Amino acid sequence: MKITSSLLLVVLVSTTSFCQSNVVDRKPHKILMQFTSGDSISQASILLQAGNLVEMLPNASIEVVCHGGGLDLLTTTKSKGAQTVKELSSKGVVFAACNNTMKRRNLTAKDLLPQATVVPSAMVEMVLKEEQGWSYVKGAH
Repeated sequence: MKITSSLLLVVLVSTTSFCQSNVVDRKPHKILMQFTSGDSISQASILLQAGNLVEMLPNASIEVVCHGGGLDLLTTTKSKGAQTVKELSSKGVVFAACNNTMKRRNLTAKDLLPQATVVPSAMVEMVLKEEQGWSYVKGAH
């Protein structure tokens, strides 16, 4: 009996360590990330942060709102993370491009990665999402 209890404990401990994941919880969350920096380190950082959220909160709705310099993440000519944007989009992350920034830069939807969604205004998008109960996070840096 004592051997069986010890064996069961060893199996449980080893199974638990092999099955560990980074999931914090499975409740639905709504997370709004603002991204405003165009440099490549910041692009990598926001994508890492979004990926961590996907991994740790698998039932979260995540939207990354890009405006100002952050729009570079979503442009075909300046994005340093196009492949990661594609991968995260396939996992449900929304990448929103600010149309006001696009106008200032003379960009159209054709200049953006195919995964980008255009919103009329980053500021309006953030206000509306926060009023709907989304949690605000300043992404990168």
